[in-house]
Amino acid sequence: MGSGIFITGTDTGVGKTFFACGLAALLKESGYEVGVMKPAETGCGQDDGKLLPQDALALKEASGCAVPLESICPYQLHEPLAPSVAAEREGTRIDIDRLMSVYNEISSSHDITIVEGAGGLLVPLLPSYTYADLAKVLKLPVIVIAANKLGMINHLLLTLEHASCKGLS
Repeated sequence: MGSGIFITGTDTGVGKTFFACGLAALLKESGYEVGVMKPAETGCGQDDGKLLPQDALALKEASGCAVPLESICPYQLHEPLAPSVAAEREGTRIDIDRLMSVYNEISSSHDITIVEGAGGLLVPLLPSYTYADLAKVLKLPVIVIAANKLGMINHLLLTLEHASCKGLS
């Protein structure tokens, strides 16, 4: 099984996908087989009635990962809400065992797998299960992306403190 890394942010729209795509492309150009995963993507647009997870598509393209999009992004949700809320409103239940299984499948055939969260570490996948919990169960080190704006220091330090409390590196 290859290694992995979890990309999170201090907020939504801070550049997680931009960074993750750049890292994936750099690793690919350096000769690594790069797997990617976006466990849940909300705010997906539609094309011919099919949801299109734009972040997952960008990760797939940047990495050259041949894994089907449905595995890269197992939960594609229309409403731009926290995954737990969007899933509930759409009648879907996010299954953590399924996410772990998909991650293990992707990482087993790649040198490194980049997993991109949504929002920040405390965004819920289930009412009482966050992306921090997922990063911990997957045993992934975390890279935190922060916007260069007023208030960022507080957001970043809160994120790092929570990561530390959860035992994440």
